[in-house]
Amino acid sequence: MPAVSFSARMTRLTTAIELAFTSPRGFARAVRFRNGPPRLANLVRLIEARKPATIVEIGVWRGETAQRMILAATKHRDGVRYWGFDLFSEGITDEIMKHEVSLPPLDISEVERRLAGLGASVTLIPGDSIETLPATQLPQIEFAFIDGGHSYTTVSADWRNLSGRLAPGAIVVFDDYTNEAAVEHEGYGVPALVDELRKTYPVELLEPVDTFPRPYGTLRTQLALLTFSLEAALADGHSKR
Repeated sequence: MPAVSFSARMTRLTTAIELAFTSPRGFARAVRFRNGPPRLANLVRLIEARKPATIVEIGVWRGETAQRMILAATKHRDGVRYWGFDLFSEGITDEIMKHEVSLPPLDISEVERRLAGLGASVTLIPGDSIETLPATQLPQIEFAFIDGGHSYTTVSADWRNLSGRLAPGAIVVFDDYTNEAAVEHEGYGVPALVDELRKTYPVELLEPVDTFPRPYGTLRTQLALLTFSLEAALADGHSKR
């Protein structure tokens, strides 16, 4: 199986050192979640079970989750292809940053370096996924992780634009299925979309639930797993095939 290259390991180390000097708070958070927030361990488990050859991620941010997914996939097969859609740092405005709770973003070249040497073909698409996803030619996708914009408008557009490219039996994982307090105070739209889709598709809410303190109380968030089928897509009416 493909091994992680020395250059890829050095890139990780260099990134950690730079973060320690430029953003001590961000570095502390990175150490705390060095293996990712607990809920994201489900992604590795699912990929190792399904062994997908094609992976799409909407919301790459700093590339840590992409690294884990690619490594999980390439451990079991060759020829893995990954597409990542994100604004990257070049497209992040101050207004967007005010509503983000993650670490500062990386630019696309930094993410490319982070994902180099992992054994997969990697394509990064910068820009607003509402525009870039429908404009990108993709094969049938076997595994998708939707973790981009949090509003209902954005996440529903991402689903609509992605669903027509899904292979039968594909797995779609939505991040940020949150509690009602987070919906009310932070505008998360994932719960509303997932609750609509679960009327047609098999959907499972995955444990664990991650919790984060907020001025209004607690943000509770978990992953929602949807299994795609053509029959459900026709009933749903979202998929344009």
